[in-house]
Amino acid sequence: MQITPLTDTRADSRLPPTTVLILTAVIGIAVALFVIWAAASPPWLGLSFASNPDGSATIIHAEGPGATIPVGTVLVSVAGGGSEMEFQPIDFTLEPDGTIDDYGVYQMFLERQGALARIQASETVTFTAADGRTFTIMPDLDGRPLVSLPIIFWAQLMVGLFGWLISSAVFAFRPFEASARYLLLSGGATMVFAPFAAIYTSREFALPTALFRWISDLNFFGGSIFTASLVALLLHYPKRLAPSWVGIAIVVLYVVWFIAQHVGMFESMTFARRFLVMIGVFTTFVLAGVHWYTTRKDPVARAALQWFLLSWMLGTTLFWLFILLPQSFGVDTTPVQGYGFLLFLLVYGGLAFGIMRYRLFELGEWWGRIVIWTLSILLLVVLDLVFLVLLQLSTSMSLSLALLVTGLVWLPLRALVWGRFLDRNTLPRDTLFKQVMDVALTPPGNDQSMRWKDVLQSVFDPLRMQSATRISAVSVGSDGLTLELPPIDQMPALHLEYARGGRSLFTPRDVGLAEELVAMLRHAIQSRSAYEQGVARERVRIARDMHDNIGAQLLGALHSADADRKNTLIRETFADLRNIIQDSFAPGNSLAETLSELRMETEERLNSAGVKLHWTMTTEEYPGIAPPSAHEVRSIVREAVSNVIKHARASSMNVAFHYRDGLVSLQIDDDGVGFDLDARHSGNGLASMQTRVESLGGTYTISRQEKGMRIAAEFPLAPMADSPTSGLDD
Repeated sequence: MQITPLTDTRADSRLPPTTVLILTAVIGIAVALFVIWAAASPPWLGLSFASNPDGSATIIHAEGPGATIPVGTVLVSVAGGGSEMEFQPIDFTLEPDGTIDDYGVYQMFLERQGALARIQASETVTFTAADGRTFTIMPDLDGRPLVSLPIIFWAQLMVGLFGWLISSAVFAFRPFEASARYLLLSGGATMVFAPFAAIYTSREFALPTALFRWISDLNFFGGSIFTASLVALLLHYPKRLAPSWVGIAIVVLYVVWFIAQHVGMFESMTFARRFLVMIGVFTTFVLAGVHWYTTRKDPVARAALQWFLLSWMLGTTLFWLFILLPQSFGVDTTPVQGYGFLLFLLVYGGLAFGIMRYRLFELGEWWGRIVIWTLSILLLVVLDLVFLVLLQLSTSMSLSLALLVTGLVWLPLRALVWGRFLDRNTLPRDTLFKQVMDVALTPPGNDQSMRWKDVLQSVFDPLRMQSATRISAVSVGSDGLTLELPPIDQMPALHLEYARGGRSLFTPRDVGLAEELVAMLRHAIQSRSAYEQGVARERVRIARDMHDNIGAQLLGALHSADADRKNTLIRETFADLRNIIQDSFAPGNSLAETLSELRMETEERLNSAGVKLHWTMTTEEYPGIAPPSAHEVRSIVREAVSNVIKHARASSMNVAFHYRDGLVSLQIDDDGVGFDLDARHSGNGLASMQTRVESLGGTYTISRQEKGMRIAAEFPLAPMADSPTSGLDD
């Protein structure tokens, strides 16, 4: 799927992203400063209260103006500015939306908050304890220090600020996308409901009636618009499900609902402030299910939806289950509600990544695991609550039963679901190896390319596969829609589209598997090529030896009139032929073994001609010598022996062989008649000896001595591992 860039005329009139980011940052900072001022401006008593069922309050912390009141003191009333009030349980309610069901009670709560706030603003405030003692303090009318604001206040403020900044950052780069606009709306709603809730949930004692009413209403309004914006967003993201006016109508519906509850059209405050929100949350799940079905053949949209499902499940769903749902049944979740707002950051992170198409192709590796483990933990918590509340079991017993049920029922079910729907089993490694080797052993051409494509088809099941150019490494493109593979040997680069029949994106796991297959095939092809090159070189060597040695000796024997000479040539020919065959098939002997055999052969030949051999050998420890190298050494010595027997009329021959640090020094002397170096011709084998020495990378010289001739050669000796081939395939 191609993401078409915006090219219409609206792009010319939009603000630059930097300007949008600056403006939204200024707005966010301004709201944050107002919230901090509103929270810190009431007079400071320096006290922290814990309410008791009978309406009294226990001092749990005292500092500053209230430091004279001992911690643990139970207070029952307060007086100041000519007024006195006895405490009631409702006075210390932190979150009225979650604990007050009736609007009449809510109005009474606000009025009592206003009266307490006026007492708090007096020059002196007198608290009466349950034991009759009184404590008079002088509030700090300039407000409370910022350091006295609890952590929960800053947590809620940061949720609102970061939610707004994240959504505005997405909007800055996607201003004409409906999903980005609704995300910005939800960010603005979060900037309203989370920080304003922080003002009254972190209050020290009381707030004025009007201020409390407005920030409480704004908290509800922000939560309503947040829910409406997410429902509207899912009508456009990741695919459009309804006309544009439907999303606008949903937002308007929530605004009208807010106005209706504000003007007193509902008696139940819990119903008015929870019902439509719960319906909206349920609707998001329905829309997510519809998207899951409609994106079954659109892997990019499916991956973007996974970002939403993951963030929504880990964020809003947990908040709904553990904060809003218990409140609907009268359970007070106020102590943890402030921290619960932190879950909304997950929602914004997931939605932002999805809308920005950030690394969609990596989601398939881990999102399913997170979802399943989240459900596991959620099931464990729900079972624990069921056993603890409904069955009235002890804490340890309920947790033990929850763990047992989860282990016996859920974990096997989780494994079944994972194996059936989420785990993408690939072919076994031995099967892949066989298929790759079949490709490598196929002669280059169309058949080899087709077999390579068959392997990729069986592994990745792409909808389309075609040749490509300018690809140097395995990579994922188009947000995971394509997988690029480089050329291998004579096979072209390939471009794969839509993994697993178009049901998913290519993932980092697919990249790793493709790199493994490419490396395996390259190694197999290189090994086959090296083998074929070795075979070719061995054939050339055999042909050269047959031509230089066997052919020449047989020709000499054919034209020789001397019977003894004929027999000698034929015997040497058979020896050479045997050595050629041995060199081709036998593994390399050690250097000492090779020279020992050569010495015995040389001594036998010279003795039959009446020539005495003096053999000197000095070698270091050496691995197996490569057969081609061993053959060249034998051929050099044999050629020298043949020349001495045929032409030198010598009585003795000295062979000195020295090996040190990978270098061979060979010196052959005879005491024969010698010959004129300038008059020698190519038929005496000297040229062949020189060619063989040079083929080993060495140097060769021949010189006339006082008696006879001297041949000196120096060359490196290749070990068995350096041989291009150790034999022919039988």
